[in-house]
Amino acid sequence: MLMVRFGLIGLGGMANHHLFLLSKLQGVKITALCDVNPDVLNSIADKYGVSEEQRYTDYDSLIQDPEVDAVISIVPNKFHGKIIQLCIQYGKPLMTEKPFTVNFEEANMLKELFEKKPIPCMVGFSYRYIPAFRFVKQLLEEGRFGTIRHISVNYLQQWGAEIYDVPYSWRFSKEMSGSGALGDLGSHMIDSARYFIGEFKAVAGMMTTFVTERQVDGVEMKEVDVDDFTSFQATFQNGAMGTFVTSRNAIGSGNQLEIIIYGNKGTVKLCCDQPDEVEICLKSKENKEATFEKVKVPENFYLNQLQDFIDFVAGKSVKDVPGFVDGYENQRVMESIMTSAKTGQTVEVHGANERIINC
Repeated sequence: MLMVRFGLIGLGGMANHHLFLLSKLQGVKITALCDVNPDVLNSIADKYGVSEEQRYTDYDSLIQDPEVDAVISIVPNKFHGKIIQLCIQYGKPLMTEKPFTVNFEEANMLKELFEKKPIPCMVGFSYRYIPAFRFVKQLLEEGRFGTIRHISVNYLQQWGAEIYDVPYSWRFSKEMSGSGALGDLGSHMIDSARYFIGEFKAVAGMMTTFVTERQVDGVEMKEVDVDDFTSFQATFQNGAMGTFVTSRNAIGSGNQLEIIIYGNKGTVKLCCDQPDEVEICLKSKENKEATFEKVKVPENFYLNQLQDFIDFVAGKSVKDVPGFVDGYENQRVMESIMTSAKTGQTVEVHGANERIINC
């Protein structure tokens, strides 16, 4: 059996999810860990039996470690680009969190490096691995809903609302995160739409910040310079239309990614809170009274994301893996949305740069 030796960079909350996924797999060993907090680093390293010599506080050393076959990066957005660059430089397969980079300029730089020296690179668009999402993908490929006319996507969370008094962190800094709700949640919306519908053609966006200041150390206030609400409309290259809303201020929404896809023969609803079922309505001229029915997702649509990454690293043919190009194109769409919101104009998602097409 192929043994893949993993190094993890960043041991915050999301690291627990990846460590859990790894624990479910065979042929996996965690050989190196990296975090800027020595206490967290040593605690997790002790738990997983990582040697003292392979406990790093700088990610460059972990990436260069000859006993690391593949890297998982779970760090603030500002560091995504540099880690991708180093993994390309040292030829290390990488799974990086989303968003791909903090801006499209950085993404273009990485694209030039990647085209010269490609590596297996998975981007953490984890919703592709929800069984309901994979099931709907196949139904769309089979043409079950006919020609797709419209997709509606909402990704809503409540934790940023004033009543929760969430203090200032890197997620509220443009320098550290690139954008707010758009990059954090909207990147998943964009990837889901590309996964189901195809490439974007043009976008028209609006962005705002409801909570403009947050506390630091419970005393002073610091300005928030990223969005906590973004909405946009889109056209796709295949003629479909799309509406998108994301917010960190949606009271009552814990982690709610909802998608409705409308075709000329039927509609399908899916939600990340219901990973095992979808709602389908199929109509025809002979059956115009059909209503939505819940459909159980077959077991063959269950797949561990990190197993897919391991197969990707091993050079196996992997269908629909969210790779480097998906991260790059996702960043292109986000840059277009931000340009539209800033200018008040519709922006074509076109070429290496966005192009404003109308007011």
